[in-house]
Amino acid sequence: MFLASARVRGGTWWLAAAVTLGLGACNGDDAEGSDDAMASSTGEADGGTTFAMTGEDTVGNDESTGGESGLLDDDTGDDGPGGECLLWGDDCEGDDQKCMPWSLAPDRIPDELRCCPAVDNPKLEGEECTVQEYDGSCEDDCAPGTMCVVDNLETLSGVCRSFCNPAGNECDPDDTCKPFFELLDAAPEVPLCMDQCDPLLPDDCIQPGWLCLPDSPTVAGQSGFICTPPGPGTLNAPLETCGLANDCQPGLVCIVAERLPECGFTSCCSPICSLAEGDAPCQDVDPDLGCIDWMSPDPQWQDVGVCALPE
Repeated sequence: MFLASARVRGGTWWLAAAVTLGLGACNGDDAEGSDDAMASSTGEADGGTTFAMTGEDTVGNDESTGGESGLLDDDTGDDGPGGECLLWGDDCEGDDQKCMPWSLAPDRIPDELRCCPAVDNPKLEGEECTVQEYDGSCEDDCAPGTMCVVDNLETLSGVCRSFCNPAGNECDPDDTCKPFFELLDAAPEVPLCMDQCDPLLPDDCIQPGWLCLPDSPTVAGQSGFICTPPGPGTLNAPLETCGLANDCQPGLVCIVAERLPECGFTSCCSPICSLAEGDAPCQDVDPDLGCIDWMSPDPQWQDVGVCALPE
């Protein structure tokens, strides 16, 4: 599985696109030509923008695809809309099986959770891994309780990441339990422990080339940050268009066009900035921009801002 990002229509100025889990990889077609391959999303709730994975571009669509979770009932153990097993429960029979998200085709959206073959001498969390046949086949060389997050489609290689229970606190202190596909009825949730990162520190992600991006699509502008693989094609510079959160170069985020002086699309890339450094770095990009508070409730991000037009 590859950490892709979701399209979104307007609704809040702050966060134009969010990270979500997709089945696919980043080294391939140009971003503008990969809309069908990359999943899209829209939806609004509680005055902000929420996101749900779909198989097509839904920018401007007024219907939300949010809804019930695709996870199994942890109390009953019965098969639910997610499939035959629980990702973090390790409840498949035999040491040669493990619970995994599975897709019939490499379409970046899991169809169900199922017990899939496990390998001898598996790779552990954080180790490099490979997927067999196609991304989404559910067959990789990661240990039970983990899956291979693909960041190179040509080699089907990536990094093992652990599943987690969003209701618990099972990740390491420096990780975030991030549920992916949490608003899509048709897909099971895939919660993974993802490395936290500081967007003000260059190359803060352990994996080379991975991006430090907002971790929450449901509280726009008040999220933390996690490491994800970059998007497909060439990453875009400040004030260049972005349809996906990981379309932008390192140190940038994708925000809605209304908060930028020049943007030829619904959203464009803009630099993350330090509030302590003031507006000067943003004005180097455009004289009308200022460093605007990211508004995260976590004190860890109290110095984080984004270059945008003042309200």
